[in-house]
Amino acid sequence: MAIPGGYRFSVPFDDVFPEGAYVLGVEQAFDWDKNGHKTPAKDVMSGKLVWNVQITDPSAKGKNTGAVVKISADVQPVPPETLPGLPFRPVVFEGLTATAYEQNGRVQFSLRAKEMRAPASTAQKASGGKSAASQQQAAA
Repeated sequence: MAIPGGYRFSVPFDDVFPEGAYVLGVEQAFDWDKNGHKTPAKDVMSGKLVWNVQITDPSAKGKNTGAVVKISADVQPVPPETLPGLPFRPVVFEGLTATAYEQNGRVQFSLRAKEMRAPASTAQKASGGKSAASQQQAAA
């Protein structure tokens, strides 16, 4: 079976980040030409600008917990709001894909997502994904 280079595999967020992920920051990605000049990176499939979402992954357990998830968009994606008592912003990536590549004899993965959002709250999960407001409207 031949798999073309650069193929993006769909991967479930919970499989990649079983303990969740937390945004540290978002910055524009850049490419460099052979003369060392940098230009804003563009996604080869969509032509949109590429943004690097710096995250920390608590499931890494003592290893390098930092990772990058790339998002292609015309404007800089905005991370979810911070939550009281947490030093980072919890995030869920929608449309998560992985692209395998070889570097220094090891297989590595580049992660991309269509968008990021705040995770559903525990209350929403317990109610089948409905917010308190929608539950009140349904009860009325």
